Amino acid sequence: MKKNIQIKKTASLIFFVLFLCIIAFRLSFVENISIESFSIPGILFDNLISVLISCILLIISAAWLTIMFWKGKEYKYTGFEAGAFIFLIAAVLSFFYASNKRASLNDSLTILAVMASAIIMVQLLNSEIKRKILLFFLIAMAVVNVFQCIDQYSTSNEMMIKEYKANPNEQLSQLGIEPGSFAQMLYENRLYSKDVKGFFTTSNSSGSFLNLAMFSAIAVFAGGLKKYRKDLKTIFFPLFIIAILILGMALTASKGALVSLAAAFIFLCIAYAFGKYLLKYKVIIVLLVFAAFTAGIVLMISYGLKHDRLPGGNSMLVRWEYWKAAAEIIADNFLTGVGGNNFGTYFTHYKEARTLETVRDPHCFILTIFSSYGIVGLAGFLTFLILPICKAIRQTNSIENTEVHFSEMLKTAAIPAIFVLLFFRPLSIRSSLGSSIEVAIYIIGILYIAPVFIFATTLWVIARSKKCYSEFSIQQAAVLCGILAVIVHNLIDFGIFEPGILTSLFIVIALAVSNNENVRLIQLKKTYRFPALALTGIVAAGCIWLFVIPVGNTALEVEAAKKLTSFGYFDNASALLSSAIKCDVFNPAPANFKGTMESYWYQTNPSQNKDKLVDSSESFKIAISRDRSDFKNFEKLSETYQLLAEANPSQCNKWFELALDALNQAISRYPSGGDLHLKAATVAQQLNKTDEAIEHYIQAIAIEDAYREEFKVMYPDKEFFSRLGEINYNFAKQRLNQLRNQK
Repeated sequence: MKKNIQIKKTASLIFFVLFLCIIAFRLSFVENISIESFSIPGILFDNLISVLISCILLIISAAWLTIMFWKGKEYKYTGFEAGAFIFLIAAVLSFFYASNKRASLNDSLTILAVMASAIIMVQLLNSEIKRKILLFFLIAMAVVNVFQCIDQYSTSNEMMIKEYKANPNEQLSQLGIEPGSFAQMLYENRLYSKDVKGFFTTSNSSGSFLNLAMFSAIAVFAGGLKKYRKDLKTIFFPLFIIAILILGMALTASKGALVSLAAAFIFLCIAYAFGKYLLKYKVIIVLLVFAAFTAGIVLMISYGLKHDRLPGGNSMLVRWEYWKAAAEIIADNFLTGVGGNNFGTYFTHYKEARTLETVRDPHCFILTIFSSYGIVGLAGFLTFLILPICKAIRQTNSIENTEVHFSEMLKTAAIPAIFVLLFFRPLSIRSSLGSSIEVAIYIIGILYIAPVFIFATTLWVIARSKKCYSEFSIQQAAVLCGILAVIVHNLIDFGIFEPGILTSLFIVIALAVSNNENVRLIQLKKTYRFPALALTGIVAAGCIWLFVIPVGNTALEVEAAKKLTSFGYFDNASALLSSAIKCDVFNPAPANFKGTMESYWYQTNPSQNKDKLVDSSESFKIAISRDRSDFKNFEKLSETYQLLAEANPSQCNKWFELALDALNQAISRYPSGGDLHLKAATVAQQLNKTDEAIEHYIQAIAIEDAYREEFKVMYPDKEFFSRLGEINYNFAKQRLNQLRNQK
């Protein structure tokens, strides 16, 4: 009997450690799930790593559920399940309506895998020891991110600027940015802003995660800091860790994160001061908060409609523009949404002429889910987010001594995590070791060894501070305020959808509700163990068939094709890209890459490679069939047709007609694309379509003028940079006058 009990505990611990390793790994590098570029080396391997992490999360979640059925365990029902089921329906529905179905699949996988892991973590977090270890892992990874922030602030950002100044074209070509373009101006603006972001894509995202970690630290150390406040030796390490997290917040300089931190901290103080009254009148308070929130939304929308912007600086001005476009997308796709990670493609359909940037996200998590997954997806996501939190609010702190076996369990969890970070993390980081031994040693030390050392050291320091947490339970109010800080911040940002942050947030919500006495317990019947096992098999097979094989083959073949192209082996590269197109029938990227490569192939020797232009046009047609809403494929197809017109003078009218038609298709998907209108006007002139050319010139000039007005408002002290190009802008005006005079 004792042996069986020990086996159960061991199985639970193994799965718990597996989840901790994945969380630590996911928070230790910049995870990319959506960017696909033929110019950036290794970018598709980043996509593959992200997909693999999500597949592993999903499979081990299903496997633990099967074990629970096999052992006849009690299952804690929290409300996560209802939200996940509704969201699953929305994800399937939105997939069929998505333009880019691969993007939709990968995005849905990421969110559903995190949801599944949160559901299972509720079952695994069956002791105060495990709950504290989970928070300690998040705190340790936050300290690692602060180290990365310090490195970026003191060294890395300056080095990137120096490298850019020394050879800007090399850096731009690696990023797929055309020199002298508006994209270069935006890149330089970000580069010189010296964004401090840790292992995330923006400083706002880093600030969001640090908020969660800071309140986690308060949750576990608050009791000890209060009791031993006069014993500096005892409380030194916890205070030092909190100070490091505060330093990280300061380095990110994220206004949204700092404001949400202040708001959540004030709320925490109120909760500690008036906790009994808040619980007594919780229904009335929740209704008042909801009413205040609704009133705030109404006032914000009213202000925006009246002034065509939100109160605040440039960031709020552009957010209003993003939100207006998102509202139009939602209105046109209310039930189904446009599909996960398809917002960026549809944004150009609704983007205003004055808006400076084209974005992939509306910078509000509610609008992101609503526009991507429709009203059903929003209902599911909010149910998953809010229902467990509501249950967690009713929970009171229960004291449980965690000194017994804590060090042993922390060591059991930490050693595998250190192993993963040390040996698997390097696979997720694309970095050259340089040409000298000194540079290689520096990169290995700072980029690979130091983060693992800091992670391990932070856990060791925490283990040495037992007095500050072993006698005290986790402060539920602090945990909930950390969740609140992330949610509030992401009403005006998108950091919540970075996989590491989404995973951490939902896992912390799982922790908050895992020890709730109001959670409904369901006795799982062993008779259902075989259906559960079959479900695990289906999940594993589905992950391999829908994600691992197609995404893996695409990454391997496209990345190999990139290298072959750089050495001039176009035939071999073309064969690999053709195979990649067949491997993933949902992904438009390989066809786009193939069309781009074939067009370049033609230009290396136009007289011998005319047939490659036809191949290029066919490749772009495949890309269009797989993502009909993206204007870029139509624009590239038009460029290919124009090259065909130049290569075949006797049939130039035919190819120019096709080029103009492709450009008009692109313009219908990006009406505010000034350069598209300029290209269309030029081609229309070639066909003697004067009226059409005049209309496109008028549109190109009007779009540029609107942009110029916005630029002056946003950057009054900055030297103006033309999005259309000063030469092209003046050319459009001259041609417009000439054509009008001819009429």
